Amino acid sequence: MVRVLLRLATALVSRPFIYNLVQIVAGRNRVIKRLRAATGPLPSGRTLDVGSAGGRVGLGLGMSPVCLDIDFLPLWERKSKGTLDRAVQGDAARLPFVRKSFDLTLCTAVSHHLDDDTLLTALAEIGQVTSGTFLFFDATRNDSRWLSRWLWRFDRGRHPRTREKLGQALERCFQPQTTAAFAVFHTYFLFLGTPRDARTLESVRPDSMNKRAS
Repeated sequence: MVRVLLRLATALVSRPFIYNLVQIVAGRNRVIKRLRAATGPLPSGRTLDVGSAGGRVGLGLGMSPVCLDIDFLPLWERKSKGTLDRAVQGDAARLPFVRKSFDLTLCTAVSHHLDDDTLLTALAEIGQVTSGTFLFFDATRNDSRWLSRWLWRFDRGRHPRTREKLGQALERCFQPQTTAAFAVFHTYFLFLGTPRDARTLESVRPDSMNKRAS
């Protein structure tokens, strides 16, 4: 019975309108407010929002980014209402952009949807297309918070990670500039950094490691 309810909840949350309501209830507006305070002024210029789910975080931070998501439904829903200018359907692990296309790249509330290999590949891809600053932000796994444990049960993402594990993955691809953590129901981790060199980024990719091993 519990599994049936979880499947039903997942199906409902996949709808853009329901997903937006869930995010509001989960404190998204409070999270964006805390995020603005933690980041301070961000670089201007061409901005990419990877896994944007309609660009609400980027727009909430006062940007007008190119919004990329593997699911076109939230992009279409926002674009049809005239609240989103540039939308691209695409995979974070295969970004359809040339090197150094963006001055600032955002990746918010995405990592818990990706397994370890896909996360490293996506971070390497983001490093390749970013010429300036990378802003990463996501909820973390914190088993000491009962509310957080309960929320993860109903989340579509199946790969929540601790702050330490996220930090290790991020620092393989980016030189850290600023990190911060705060709590709004979940515990959140913010990371600002700059891409490492192209050779390092290429070596991080799991497929590159497999080629060397063979």
